[in-house]
Amino acid sequence: MTTYFNAINTEGISTNTWVSGPENGQSPGLIICYPISTTESEIEQNGHFYAEEGYTCLSIASDNSETDDFVSLAVNTVLNMSRHSGGVSTICFGDTTDQAVEFAKQDEIKGVICYGAICSKTVEKLRGEKTPCLLHLPENEGTSTQINKSLEKEKHVTGYLYPDCSENFYEKRSNQFNKAAIMIAHSRDLQLLRTTIGPIYDLVALWELHTQYEFHERDVDATMETMVAQPYVNHIPTMTGGVGFKNLRKFYSNFFINSNPPDTKLIPVSRTIGIDRLVDEMIFSFTHTTEVPWMLPGVKPTGKFVEVPLVAIVNFRGDKLYNEHIYWDQASVLVQIGLLQADGLPVTGSEAAKKLLDPTLPSNQLMGKSWTGR
Repeated sequence: MTTYFNAINTEGISTNTWVSGPENGQSPGLIICYPISTTESEIEQNGHFYAEEGYTCLSIASDNSETDDFVSLAVNTVLNMSRHSGGVSTICFGDTTDQAVEFAKQDEIKGVICYGAICSKTVEKLRGEKTPCLLHLPENEGTSTQINKSLEKEKHVTGYLYPDCSENFYEKRSNQFNKAAIMIAHSRDLQLLRTTIGPIYDLVALWELHTQYEFHERDVDATMETMVAQPYVNHIPTMTGGVGFKNLRKFYSNFFINSNPPDTKLIPVSRTIGIDRLVDEMIFSFTHTTEVPWMLPGVKPTGKFVEVPLVAIVNFRGDKLYNEHIYWDQASVLVQIGLLQADGLPVTGSEAAKKLLDPTLPSNQLMGKSWTGR
């Protein structure tokens, strides 16, 4: 999905205003309010980010003195955009969170999201509105814990505390930035946005098309077409993969898609589907007749058969794959090809894959007499 990002002049809103969105088609609207100190590069980066998620965005950098007229103008600007279709929601960062109350009063606004320290007065005002609200609260701010407890029985205002986070934990240029917290928060944002204004994507169909190109058709270009402009893949045990289009395409071409042995097979075991990611539990098997540089870098073919449990955590942006985190038990693979002797070590070979499919197989065998003697 290609995106656009343009500065615009919108009388009555702010001189620091930009629009962004998917290059093709119409999409729901998102008004994003930033503190006046936010850099244009950060706003542009976020604009492309939310456009990839499938939103027509109006990004505004302003101080907190703007009036309710400003809010009405912002909402009407989005509603009148030719690329907008459907509902509108808003995200308020930092000291713009007081504006969230004015947005929540607008009938056209279907959801309000706030990042940063929020005063109790703002929360009380949000309670008085019926618009669904999501608050991301830094745990290190003293009032956040109290506010979060006061929201436990609320139906339309939900608060989440983020441990070890300070007020500006969402700012990438800040030394308070906490990437792990932001990743969790964004998934929670999408849960609200997708269920109120959409769009809804078929993640299963997208993932299965991707794997069809990877393992069956072995088509590198078609595989890359299923991914965002700058994707990444990380095979956790061996740290193989690629970050960015160029590096990932090189990896897929030379070290993955065309390097898997002819009898490579994926057997699905379970699947969990979230709002923006999918988790597949599988058994991955192959005969080691060719080099498999992504799983066994530098290891010559041994002719051994390997079967190992494998988990893929797949993250999506809009209708494209963004990243894959792939996990498996590397010790089990090394035992099966003869590079690691299991005797005396708490590791197994193909038994792990067999027990995954047949839970009646014995447990605790590695404990030996310490298990059987009790």
